[in-house]
Amino acid sequence: MSTRGAQWIPVMALLCTTQQLAAQTRVPDDSIAAMVGVESRLLWRDISLADAPGLESGIAFPLRAPRIPLQFEVHGWTALAKRPAAGFGDQYALSVHYQRILTDRPHPKSLVFGYGEYWNPNADDLTPPRPERTRELTLSGLFDIGIPQQGIRTIHLQLDAARDLARENATWIRGAANASIGITIPRDDTDYSIAAILLVNASASDLRGPRLIGPRPSFGFHSADLELDLQLRARLPMASLGATTDLRFGTSVRANRLGPNVGWVGLRQTLLLL
Repeated sequence: MSTRGAQWIPVMALLCTTQQLAAQTRVPDDSIAAMVGVESRLLWRDISLADAPGLESGIAFPLRAPRIPLQFEVHGWTALAKRPAAGFGDQYALSVHYQRILTDRPHPKSLVFGYGEYWNPNADDLTPPRPERTRELTLSGLFDIGIPQQGIRTIHLQLDAARDLARENATWIRGAANASIGITIPRDDTDYSIAAILLVNASASDLRGPRLIGPRPSFGFHSADLELDLQLRARLPMASLGATTDLRFGTSVRANRLGPNVGWVGLRQTLLLL
């Protein structure tokens, strides 16, 4: 991908989870979860870990402390072919976060405080080599609002911030919003819902990214994404089981230091223990 421009990349992922692993939930994180996926390109914060097929995996589990409930997560990104010269084809993370609910449903609002450690076992392939391990602090704000006058039931707003404490001493900030429209089709023993979800986000950072070695760049534009998800959800109330199928279309405009702009098409299957 030496030329700059939109390139459509197919993505296929299979998720088996009780709850989304990242701190994106709208209720307190208190679930045991497991996830596995296969993607044609590995991206992390719109940085290409590998321009080749890769495996995503993860588990999450709660620590039920009486006053400060914590959620632990282990996540991995592993290139399956064509490991890049940049040396970031593999990445593994261990993190813990605490979610503070400010307002409950129907329009919940919360703050998520986190700490994470990342390991890139092949980072020493860079010239000059870079540290394999780093750690960071994170803070996310999750806010749902409704605009009844416009017939909009829910808009989900999110602000994420991360500060690298070791490798780059850099900061990443992202603002995101999504809104959906859909219908629900009740049946005797299963409820179905069909929805179209539009997601937009923009981020800024002074992260180098794997393609740039040398002094840290000035803080500025990182990337902007646009994604449309077509979602089919089935829920078995009596069995406390749900299944969600997402067909995803997206594109990302990235800063020059992160490489060319990219696009993707994805298919995701999620199983939820409610």
